[in-house]
Amino acid sequence: MYAGFHWSQDGDEPAVARVSIVVLPLADPARIVAADWGDGYNGYEPAPVDGYGVLCGEPFDPLHVRGRDAEADLREAKRIIATGDAEGRRVNYAEIVTEPDHGGNALFFPVTGEERDGYEALEEDGTVVCLAFTSYDFD
Repeated sequence: MYAGFHWSQDGDEPAVARVSIVVLPLADPARIVAADWGDGYNGYEPAPVDGYGVLCGEPFDPLHVRGRDAEADLREAKRIIATGDAEGRRVNYAEIVTEPDHGGNALFFPVTGEERDGYEALEEDGTVVCLAFTSYDFD
């Protein structure tokens, strides 16, 4: 996974890496270049959550998983990002398992943009070879 970000700070709060683009290559570069790019996720767009982008498939969106506390997931994502990883390094995203029975997860990352778009690269047989997410504002 590759993430483009910038540092953002609100008042006395610690600075946070705010993501503007995330790219998840799922195949070698030649296959990605040869694939057809289009709007991703079959038109599905996870809801923006309190300054965070959520990258997931519709069945694993915390807002749509039956019995799931999406607010608790957001609190956990914020905790992970604020605390860092086991080695004390800062992180700019958190992976939360939202559907354990099926191995479904969601990636949470801080964003500043109000607009969000997803794209996917598909091979002729429908194999997804790359996903991309962007966050931006119209000025």
